[in-house]
Amino acid sequence: MMDAAWSLLLEKGFSGVTLNDVISRSGGSRTTLYEAFGGKDGLLAAVMTEQCKEFSAELHISLETDLPPADALTDFGTKLAQKIVTEEVARFTQILYSEGQHFLPLIEKFFEIGPDSTRKHLADYLSRQQKLGRITIDDPDHAAEIFEAMVIGDWQSRIMKHNPRPPMTDKQIEQRVSRAVHIFLHGLAV
Repeated sequence: MMDAAWSLLLEKGFSGVTLNDVISRSGGSRTTLYEAFGGKDGLLAAVMTEQCKEFSAELHISLETDLPPADALTDFGTKLAQKIVTEEVARFTQILYSEGQHFLPLIEKFFEIGPDSTRKHLADYLSRQQKLGRITIDDPDHAAEIFEAMVIGDWQSRIMKHNPRPPMTDKQIEQRVSRAVHIFLHGLAV
């Protein structure tokens, strides 16, 4: 049911998903759906939670190590860049922006489990590196926000304008992340 709900969500958006469609596509029953999820909102919340956890799991692994900052940030940034440029993420982002105001509890849940959780993991990693004397950062939370923004760039605004870049090659992602890590760790000098 969750797989069916996710594919329907990407096809039709939040408002377009119906329980009848989910049941028809998954082969489940209405009784099972209500027992497991309590209804459409519960099902969509469970689906988003699962998708966010899958998306974030690999990113978090990069930050749970004690790799030096350049290595951990490069690994994290590369994985983040590779994940956000997929068609699936682009479609979901468009749905979030176009329908999100009508589904605020679901959107809040998405940000809590997805982007906010990942940013917190990054801030915790930066804080640990600060304590080890490897970097000097006054505000790890703000630094995490800055680094993510450097990697993501204008991707979200382009998606909202329906003007996405052509998919980046692995080489382009590597160059983008390498520049972001260098600027983040060394700053800009005149």
